[in-house]
Amino acid sequence: MVSLLVNNKGSFMSKLLSSDCFDSFLLEEATIQMAVTFRIDGRLNRDFFDSDEWKDSERRPYELSPWSHVRGYCHDCIKGRKAPAGFRFILQLKPEYVSASLSDVPENTKAAVSSLAINIRMSTPLSDEDALPQNNAGDIHIVTGISMKTFTLDKSAEPAWDRTIERFLTSKGIEFERET
Repeated sequence: MVSLLVNNKGSFMSKLLSSDCFDSFLLEEATIQMAVTFRIDGRLNRDFFDSDEWKDSERRPYELSPWSHVRGYCHDCIKGRKAPAGFRFILQLKPEYVSASLSDVPENTKAAVSSLAINIRMSTPLSDEDALPQNNAGDIHIVTGISMKTFTLDKSAEPAWDRTIERFLTSKGIEFERET
């Protein structure tokens, strides 16, 4: 797991919400704090689909919504003159990209990976009444994470995923620095 600090917030937000930059991901969860808090559960709602749609793996290939299907809603929640008080997006890499993202990892370890994720969050500033200052309020952080199906002593998937995300961000022109 690695934590990355985004250097150019405006450019990053444009790429996140207004382009296909992150369309290789699925939305697990979104929380956007504006005048009210918006919460989006990325899990598809079984009751919305008729039984044929639900069973058709070509029409519904994932249990989570593709980021491309919900980013417009997130953009609409955030756009305006005032910046959000905070937000968090948990995105999972689409399953078809997992193996290539872990190319240097042994096959048995790859098979144990359930999902590769990133947590994108912007800190909520503390109010004036709070006693402790928060120097990073308003900063955007990207934290990598892995969910495993089974326990394994081999932890090689974690740094491989960290490197993959760093290469991905660099290839998309997103400036960041590793946090220690």
